[in-house]
Amino acid sequence: CFCLAAAASTGAGVCGLEEINAESSASFLSKKLTGAKRSLFMISDMVFGTKSVRSPRKFSLALVGFGRTGTTSFHSSLKTLGYQPIHDDEALEVVDLYEELMKDDSTYDDIAAEMGRRGFDSAFIMTHKFVEWAAAAPDVKVVLTVRDRTKWARSWLTVSSTAYVIEKRPFKWIKALRRLQPFNLEVMVNVPTNGHPELYQHVPTLEAGYDAWVDFVTRTVPAEKLLVFDVRQGWGPLCRFLDRPVPQMPYPHINDRAVVDGTVRVFLLITWIWPILFALPLLGLWVFIRRVVRRKVENSQKKNL
Repeated sequence: CFCLAAAASTGAGVCGLEEINAESSASFLSKKLTGAKRSLFMISDMVFGTKSVRSPRKFSLALVGFGRTGTTSFHSSLKTLGYQPIHDDEALEVVDLYEELMKDDSTYDDIAAEMGRRGFDSAFIMTHKFVEWAAAAPDVKVVLTVRDRTKWARSWLTVSSTAYVIEKRPFKWIKALRRLQPFNLEVMVNVPTNGHPELYQHVPTLEAGYDAWVDFVTRTVPAEKLLVFDVRQGWGPLCRFLDRPVPQMPYPHINDRAVVDGTVRVFLLITWIWPILFALPLLGLWVFIRRVVRRKVENSQKKNL
């Protein structure tokens, strides 16, 4: 679930989206409201831009698990361990790099180096070329988050409907989203369906695509560089692989299906009601001008009397 699917997707943008999450123990209504709130903050970042000041880092971690495999909780755990990953919300800060990645305008070494200069040491990028690069890149480890394939496919359906939202009004008028769309389609449609984009909402196709991706990653990345990780395993395997001490706090579990569903529904709703949203300010301006003109006319008439 890339930019919009979190979009439904955690981060440290201008609006502090990482704080807008719901623990799994929260009520159903609270999760829905959290999802709606996240979507509104995301839209603000899309329209007005987002950029945070970070110290340069060395890119060292390739994150290649599909969305809806616990990636938001995983993203939070990495930040607790001291990493600064690019996830859905930070994607707007590196749109130009994703564009170069899809156009092959720069080498992956150059793209990773630039991500590091912008303060990121890891990124969620689910493309075949990125996995091949990470498999050969020195000092880069790879983490593949996984879950039951059928549960993943059914969960993925909650966000797959956003894959083409960027191409609809009013989102298609936002330049950053237009530039992001080729990458968005690759990681949300082409790769999860294993090259069958027309079946992007077909559960058996998604299940086969999931298996194909896991097989590709495990065959491509040397075993000593790869961690196949289920977030239910908690801190132990992750900290051993990254050589980090185990935090005292419980492993995070956030942003589950109800939150994502709330986020997605707001984006889809906007594609239907956007004319009203644009018309309301104009209507308000018309009412204001009409009242001003009426008062001037009434005052003029009183003076003539």
